[in-house]
Amino acid sequence: MSGLILVSHNYSQHATLSALYDAILSRRGGLWVSWNGKCEAIAPDTLRTLSFRHGNKFDTLTFPLTQEESEAGYHGYVHQGLWPVFHQRPDLARFTSHSRRHYQKINEAYARAIAEYAMPDDRLLIQDYHLIPCIKLLREAGLLNRTAFFFHQPFPSGQGFEAIPDWQWLAESLLCSDLIGFQTLQDMNNFLLWIESEYRTERLSATSVRVHGHLITTGVFPMGIDLEDVEYLKESNSCRLMEQQCRETLPEHTVLSGGHLDSSAGLPYRLSAMEVLLRAHPEHEGSIRLLQLASKAAGHLPHASEVAQDLESLCGEMNGAHGMLGWYPVSCLTHAYSREEQAGIYRASRVALVTPLMAGMSLMAKMYVALQDRANPGVLILSQFAGASEHMDGAIVVNPYDPDAIADAIHTALRLPLKERQNRHARLMKGIRRLDCHWWADSLLASLSEAEDGNPEPQARSLLFAGRYGRLRY
Repeated sequence: MSGLILVSHNYSQHATLSALYDAILSRRGGLWVSWNGKCEAIAPDTLRTLSFRHGNKFDTLTFPLTQEESEAGYHGYVHQGLWPVFHQRPDLARFTSHSRRHYQKINEAYARAIAEYAMPDDRLLIQDYHLIPCIKLLREAGLLNRTAFFFHQPFPSGQGFEAIPDWQWLAESLLCSDLIGFQTLQDMNNFLLWIESEYRTERLSATSVRVHGHLITTGVFPMGIDLEDVEYLKESNSCRLMEQQCRETLPEHTVLSGGHLDSSAGLPYRLSAMEVLLRAHPEHEGSIRLLQLASKAAGHLPHASEVAQDLESLCGEMNGAHGMLGWYPVSCLTHAYSREEQAGIYRASRVALVTPLMAGMSLMAKMYVALQDRANPGVLILSQFAGASEHMDGAIVVNPYDPDAIADAIHTALRLPLKERQNRHARLMKGIRRLDCHWWADSLLASLSEAEDGNPEPQARSLLFAGRYGRLRY
């Protein structure tokens, strides 16, 4: 039986996405290849150390990066260059030959690790734009393994991808994939229209093309969450204590605001919406608070500190203008809370404001809904430009650039009767259960197998592979 090799950026990061990978591999087995989160000095022409660990449910293969690879390749090329381009803000992108060189070195490290441990029939599932060059490097190393690449980020529209200097080297690597997965139908169509405009392609179906003689299948696979993980978080002592603390100290109507500390989060628009709300509906004074989670760990260096400082300044101005003795409208929490503590904050919040200007997965929205008490659930307000908005029936969807619309949505959410809140929550949970993280992995791998069998337009279906395999060195 063929095995699975899941390739991601950071194994050690204690975040929802890492927990989802853990859940997927725990169920089906496989090998997780990732940076170990550490930086070490590596002498020139010296192979970096690969650490293989045979686990009870799945195996891991990790390795360090150098400080320059982390700073220039990861925080530089990826976060200061690729991130703005993929979020439709190429004007903010900063690329240098130095950062590109270290981005390439990161991908060379991944390719070497995978090539050393991959079995001939393993299927490769490579995650996100951090690792685009890795695909071609593996082909050049002689690996013919079936390879799926998944974009967790939105794919830019029009010719936005070409804002990347020397974009051709990234495109040529993408074209070595057998399957490319996207979060939304819009993202997939953006890619297909762009690739057809730049290359001689043969369109074989609505979702597949032949380029340079190679068949590439595309598909829409919304990333879901793991409901077993949600239950664990709910039952944890840290979650319960934090929920109790929030309910005892915060106003009745707490509006949760979170997300990455970057220019795509739309945080100033949310604060403006609170100001609009208080001016239009002064009855909310004293009973509402916008709870902004603003840990610097939720941002991308070096800009996270700057965004956090600007946010704290805006919050201070708003509290000065609208606060009263014993009450203020905004709390900006810069402490880095654990996932269990965040779960308690989510459960205690009456409304969640997830309104990024542009986003791929929006896992926060799904976690908020799943963590709610179904007998007395909160309400989700979601950006129309969040990837999750295509399949989250029951959310109040808004234009994240419109403070008036956001303010109206908050007012509506706070006035919804219990039965309507329960109805919306039930509809949202129906979609979350159907499109969970295991559906995501099953569908990607099923599509990868069907494309191999010659079906040019695979249909997503559930594939469960029994047992697990032991990895042998040879």
